[in-house]
Amino acid sequence: MPKKPFTPEEVAAQRNRIMDSASQVMSDVGFHHLSMRKLADQLGMTASNIYNYFPNKEVLFIQTRLRGFEMFFSDMNAQMGKAIDAKQALQQFARLLIAFAQKDPGYYQLMFQPPLLNIEDSENLDRELKLQLSCLIEEWQRHLMTLLVDAIPSMAEQNDSRQKQLALFFTASLHGLVDTYHYRTLEILMESVELIPEDVIEHHIQWLLNAVTHQAERVG
Repeated sequence: MPKKPFTPEEVAAQRNRIMDSASQVMSDVGFHHLSMRKLADQLGMTASNIYNYFPNKEVLFIQTRLRGFEMFFSDMNAQMGKAIDAKQALQQFARLLIAFAQKDPGYYQLMFQPPLLNIEDSENLDRELKLQLSCLIEEWQRHLMTLLVDAIPSMAEQNDSRQKQLALFFTASLHGLVDTYHYRTLEILMESVELIPEDVIEHHIQWLLNAVTHQAERVG
């Protein structure tokens, strides 16, 4: 008796399962060391089966990175409405980013620290897929800029270049905190904890908000 075809929901679930595993593998060993065969073994399936869902590694990488941004936006849309003002919304955004990094480190690494891979001219990727990813990345950055300008009134007085500088400072500091704990590079300072303590997160976000506010007001 022929095998019953997968429903669209089952296909989507299988694709997500593959991407969940691939995100962790690529963040651990890098894109160039990703073996579709080893990934298939890890998932208990054949490599040819994976190719039914993703025709090559490049498409798998882009789709997985794209899924990471979609997952973050989903979390953000579910939580950001609870903020009572612009400053609280910015703080919540920072908390969500750190929480996402700890909950889904593989996706986080691919989103913000992707491998050096020249895919701009790759014939293995269709333009629509690359455009979709570019739009999501741009949307993430613009959302951060909007949150900063709304939360820090003096930001609105700065030109576009200065606003981008301050947004980059804000984001890079959050990434630095995440990476310090992720890579366990400063054991004494981190007191041998696995996840970033809540009080460290809160103090870091508040310090960061104060620092960006001071910089915006000083330049303004």
